[in-house]
Amino acid sequence: MRTLTHYEVAWNMYRAGSRMEQITTVLTKDRATIYRWLKRIKCLGIREFLRRKAVCKVRRPRAQTPEYVIQKIVDIRNEFGWCGQKIRKELKENHAITLGLSTIYRWLHKRFTTATVGVQKYRKHQAIVTASKPREVIENDTVDLGGVYAYTAIDIFSKEPSVYIGTNLEMSTGATAFAYHDQFYGTVSLHQSDNGSEFQTTFREAVLATGSAHRYSRPYKKNEQSHIENFNKSLRSECFPRGEYQQKDLPTLQQQADDFTKHYITRRWHMGLPDLMTPAQFMQSYADNPEAATLAVTKVYEKSQLV
Repeated sequence: MRTLTHYEVAWNMYRAGSRMEQITTVLTKDRATIYRWLKRIKCLGIREFLRRKAVCKVRRPRAQTPEYVIQKIVDIRNEFGWCGQKIRKELKENHAITLGLSTIYRWLHKRFTTATVGVQKYRKHQAIVTASKPREVIENDTVDLGGVYAYTAIDIFSKEPSVYIGTNLEMSTGATAFAYHDQFYGTVSLHQSDNGSEFQTTFREAVLATGSAHRYSRPYKKNEQSHIENFNKSLRSECFPRGEYQQKDLPTLQQQADDFTKHYITRRWHMGLPDLMTPAQFMQSYADNPEAATLAVTKVYEKSQLV
C-alpha cells in the first residue's frame, strides 16, 4: 500500500472540508505553505502537481569549474592585481574562456582573503572638466615615491597616461616633466593640475608656450582630478608597491615607469572605456569611427554616474 505524500493529505483533508488549523496541525506545516500547495493543485491537478514535484527533487548538479580555469584566474590576479571584470575580459579575449562574474569572484574569495579581493561599490565623482575627443584635457599630478617623485599625466578621454620620474617638487622639474609629457601627447587644448609648488610659474609658462591653456583644480575637490587620482592608485599598487625609492635608481625607475605605461595603454583593460577596451584599442576605434567611439564612451561615463 502506497504512503500518501504531504501534498495528497493536505488535498484530501481540504476536499473533505477540514479547517486550515486542522490541516496545519496534522502536517506541522505553515499556513502559507499549505495555501501555496492548494493553489497549485487547483491549477494543475493533483497528478500533474505530484509529477512536477518529483522532477524538481532531481536537481542538476552545479557545474564544476575546471581546475586549470581556477588556476588561470589566480595567475591573472597575482600577475596584474585585476578585479573580476578585468579578469573576465582577459579570460574571454586571450584564453577563449567564458565565465560568469559571480563565479570568478567566488574563486577569488576562496583563494584570497576578502580584504585582498577588495570588492567595492562606489559612486564615481563627476568631473567639472570633461572631454569629447583625444588631447582635449590632460590632468597632471605627482606621486611621492620616497626619495623620488612620479610626475603623472593622463588624457581623460582616451585614458592614455605618461609618467616622468623626478628628484624634487621644484617648478623647473615640473617644467621638465611637462616637456616629457608634451613629447607624448603633442598638441593639447587644456592642461589641468593642482596648486602644488611644482605646477607654479615655470610649469605654467611652459604649458602656455606650447599654445595650450592651463587650469588649476579647486582644492579639496575629489572630482577635479579624479582620472589622474585613479591612475596614481594603479601606479602605486602595480608599478611601485614598495613606496621607498632612491635617486641613484632613477634610470631604472624611469624604465619601470615607461614599461608600466606601455602595459597600461596596450594591455590593461580599462573600465572607463567601452567594452573594457585598452586605451590603444579605443584610440583605434576612435580613428575608425570618431562619432561612434565618442557616443560609446559617453554611455560608459553616464552609466558610471548611476552606480
